[in-house]
This record gives sequence, structure tokens and C-alpha cells, in this order.
Amino acid sequence: MGTSFVTADGEHGFGMRDGILELWLRLLSLHIPEPADADSDTVHQVSRQIRDKWLLASKGYFNGCVPCGLENAVATPEGRTVVRCTIDSLRAALLKMPPTLDMNVLNLLGFSLRGLIWTSDLETRRLIETADAFLELLDGKVIDTASSTARMPGSR
Repeated sequence: MGTSFVTADGEHGFGMRDGILELWLRLLSLHIPEPADADSDTVHQVSRQIRDKWLLASKGYFNGCVPCGLENAVATPEGRTVVRCTIDSLRAALLKMPPTLDMNVLNLLGFSLRGLIWTSDLETRRLIETADAFLELLDGKVIDTASSTARMPGSR
């Protein structure tokens, strides 16, 4: 498995192991809030585009270049709101989970047979750490660039 760089501004970010990033994006895509009837067509469209992008990126096809598309997803106020609400939703759910997530359940999430297959249970804290890193990235608190490997959220 490779490592991919995650950025929200095209410059600052962090590297992540592809397996964790793919799982993170798959879980995020399942937590995108359904647009309410009162939401604009723009919010509906943005939510759908982000979900589709994350589902494809999480499929397990990309090695060393998982296209999470965070920079594009947060380029508009609507997209930024969808992404932040989604991360908050997933983080809240993870805090209620047991210390480890069963590998057999993770393998039910529809990853490609050619891609990611979980062979051991995963510590929930790794995904909570990833949530925190994504929120810091959205808040402009991450100053690392692609040349830095000091921080890799979700790594052991």
C-alpha cells in the first residue's frame, strides 16, 4: 500500500497510508447528510458530487495517489459545510464505538477485491485521530507540506 497526500488548500496537508484514507473516505461518504427539502439545489448537487468522488476514491484502485478531492470539495461555502458536518457526524459515531472495529465488518463496506482487504481489526482511535487531523486541516492549523512526513494520521 502506498501513501497519499491530503490537502485542502493545495499546499498544506499531511500524508496518509492509502488503506486508512480509503476506509476514512468510505465511512465519510456514508455520513454525508441527506439534503433537507429546504436546502438549495446547489447543496443537493454538492453533496452528491462529494459522495460520488469519495466512494470512487475509497474503492481501492489508487495506490499512492488516492484522489480524495478535499481541495475541490471545500472550494465553496456549501461544500465546506457539507464536509465539516460529515466529519463531525462520523467523529461522533466513532466516539461511541468499541476500541476496535472488526475486520470482517470493515470488509463488508464494498471495497474492490483488487483493492483493500482488511486482515486484522482496526483500532477506532486511528480513525478518531484522522477526524481530528481533517478538522485541523480545514481550520488552517496544518502547516506541513508534501515534503514532510512528520505527521501521518491514522498510522500506528
